[in-house]
Amino acid sequence: MKKIQLLFIMLLCAGSMLAQGTLEDLQAMKAEKEAAIGDLQGKMNTLQGEVDGIQNDIEILTGWRKGLSGLIGFNFTKSSNWIGNPNPESSSTALNFGLNGYANKDTEKSFWNNKLIVNKSWQDVDLSSGDTGADDDGLFDNGTADILNLSSLYGYKLSDKFALSGLGELNTSVENFLSPGTLDIGIGATWLPVQNMTVVIHPLNYHVAFSGVDGVDSQGAIGAKVRVDYFNDFNISSQKVSWTTTLTTFVPYKSNEPTLFEYTWLNGLSIELWKGIGVGYQFGIRNAEFESVDIQSFHSFGVTYGF
Repeated sequence: MKKIQLLFIMLLCAGSMLAQGTLEDLQAMKAEKEAAIGDLQGKMNTLQGEVDGIQNDIEILTGWRKGLSGLIGFNFTKSSNWIGNPNPESSSTALNFGLNGYANKDTEKSFWNNKLIVNKSWQDVDLSSGDTGADDDGLFDNGTADILNLSSLYGYKLSDKFALSGLGELNTSVENFLSPGTLDIGIGATWLPVQNMTVVIHPLNYHVAFSGVDGVDSQGAIGAKVRVDYFNDFNISSQKVSWTTTLTTFVPYKSNEPTLFEYTWLNGLSIELWKGIGVGYQFGIRNAEFESVDIQSFHSFGVTYGF
């Protein structure tokens, strides 16, 4: 009997040792496979970057390069008899819409770059049953951001980096079109320091500032126009990230009161999460004394979709 018990104990120990050895082997195999997956993922990311670069060269050689991305942000909140709320019966709605698009054509001797930036936001707060007694005017009666920037740049290349160029740019809003707004038409030179970056320097530019204020007349002036555009797509941890930025400014040669000097900086950032759908953030800064003595700014966050 004792021999049988001893044999049983020995079998249990052997089985435990075998199981322990098998577990360690499986863990080692898992680690090996995970390392192989990591190596393959790195190679795939590298190959995808090369494919994107080749596709970019193909688009340049075939003519037009086009891109369009949009941002939509929606928020709705409502409280009903929530006593802890300063307005127990209230609701709010917000909607953000943004659009960035470009159509560029590049040939051996010339280029033609066109860009569109649109941002429109609305917000509605209904406090009809709250302390203020405010009426609900409706969502689309309460705009909070409204931007429209449209530009067209043509250049005749002197080299791979420099070109003689002409630029037309419209900077205003969708709803209050040219009230206020600015229009620039000028000629000069364009510098192409790196891929996807365009630096416009036009010492001969006519600038028109349209007034949206009673008692303030629209004005025009000759001055220098500078505009910088840059866009890029890149990958971070296999996620596609798109960034576009535009800085535009006008410096008048003659003093005005108020001054017509101005600058605007617009940015858009989006991260693709799944099949073109992602999240995005847009923000902008503007300084134009003709419109306001204070610096203007806006920002919006929401869901994006790349076309």
